[in-house]
Amino acid sequence: MRHDIWFAVICFIISLLIIGSSFEEDTLAIIMGDHAKIAEPYINEIILEDMTLRAQSSSIVSECPSGDRECQINKIYRFVVDNCSYYSDPRKDEFIQTPYETLDIHGGDCEDLTILLMSLLENLGIQTYLVLTPGHVYCLACDVDIEHLQECIWEPNLARYSMDLGQTGHMDMVVENGSLYMFVQEQQTFALQPGNLYYYGGNGSEFNLPIEYMNIHYDVYSSRPLNVYVVPSRTDYELMVDGLSYEDCPSCRNMEVTWISDKCNDLTTRGGVVFENKNKNEAIVDFDLRFNFYFYPDKLLEYQPISYYEIDGKKCVVLEATAGEYGYPGCDGNPECEIIAIDPLTKEYFTLKDIQYG
Repeated sequence: MRHDIWFAVICFIISLLIIGSSFEEDTLAIIMGDHAKIAEPYINEIILEDMTLRAQSSSIVSECPSGDRECQINKIYRFVVDNCSYYSDPRKDEFIQTPYETLDIHGGDCEDLTILLMSLLENLGIQTYLVLTPGHVYCLACDVDIEHLQECIWEPNLARYSMDLGQTGHMDMVVENGSLYMFVQEQQTFALQPGNLYYYGGNGSEFNLPIEYMNIHYDVYSSRPLNVYVVPSRTDYELMVDGLSYEDCPSCRNMEVTWISDKCNDLTTRGGVVFENKNKNEAIVDFDLRFNFYFYPDKLLEYQPISYYEIDGKKCVVLEATAGEYGYPGCDGNPECEIIAIDPLTKEYFTLKDIQYG
């Protein structure tokens, strides 16, 4: 009987040890996390050093100033977003592509696009982290000057909106010095009789948002000296014809010219250009006018903050490769949840909670 009791006690102790051992291992897994193991299939496909990928990355960022990381990050991001479509995995299994496979088929799912993005950036010497969230994968690019990155993002996004507005709104668009304009261009050749005036422009109405003001660019050639005025309205032209007092822009007035290339900026009404021939003979006038209407940017592009995390004192910007045509470096990557960021080289990982915005 006593042997049975001792046997039961020994079995109980062994069971406790086994359970305790399992509990300790599970607890350790929870505390330390098994993120590297979960991320391993994706990290294995990230190519950190490869001359072919390095050459491709270098080609993509060739227009960036030397050492301009923010320009390089934006160019690489735009290359992936603009050239790769989102394709779901086959239903049967998780299918992970190499960067070369993604380039070959011009697409993949979030893991595939992220692997390509990280491979291209790492081959330029830009440190990245693989980010795991529930049901999604994206990456971070580190050591970023957020303010400079905003400058790099702004003009390409304006150009993209310019193209779209031109296609859908039947208008021509142009980006000049980082600002977006709709423009109307007119070219004419005509005979201007002695003592006559000719007007080309708008009715003088004020602009309403999203148009804030207008710039007029003009190139004028004439067989006789002309006077060229920029006036705020057609009414001012009619007053000139009647010999009455009128308004014009003194800084944009050009007297007795046979050729002039000039511009008049910041007009707040739909004005135009007046040509005056004070000669005794007719003048053959050839002009090229362009009216640039400035679009107030906040009406076209709502402020889109750049989201980033800080790791080891470095700002690491979110790169969401599936953000679509109007995505940009810094699009939110599911900021409401805790994320795990893993270094593909060292396998070191960080749990990140506090997303920041620039």
